[in-house]
Amino acid sequence: MNQIWNKFLNENKKKDIASVVCINDKQQILILRRSKTDKHRPLHWDLPGGHIDPSDNSLEDGAVRELQEEAGIEASIGDLIFIDSRNLKKSTRHTFVTTKWTGKVKLKPNPKTDITEHDEYKWATIDEIKELEQSIIPNYILKKALEKMDK
Repeated sequence: MNQIWNKFLNENKKKDIASVVCINDKQQILILRRSKTDKHRPLHWDLPGGHIDPSDNSLEDGAVRELQEEAGIEASIGDLIFIDSRNLKKSTRHTFVTTKWTGKVKLKPNPKTDITEHDEYKWATIDEIKELEQSIIPNYILKKALEKMDK
């Protein structure tokens, strides 16, 4: 199976990114602010997530790893629900949702680069996120996530 997965990653010209919408019992969503040194979108709010690595066994595996690396919280692959895949210019972003995780949010340096990628986090409602000027989170993704968890 790993051979098939590696072939998929190598054939796919775009980078694959996985993000996780974490929803708490108050219907708030975990968002992270990229640090001012971020080369792509400094000081913008985003969901926890990042690039899928060849060592990941699936998109879900990468999403769980990125959630732990970026926010310090743990989730299991079986607790992720697929929401959407979006084709962007240089990547494909796969988004999952969960209401099940353990631990407390802790921003820490990336284990590979030792760079702190995010400088702030907050739990916010969809309406609060819509009001943020520096948000790069599509509203329809948040709506889909909340709808999936209502079922």
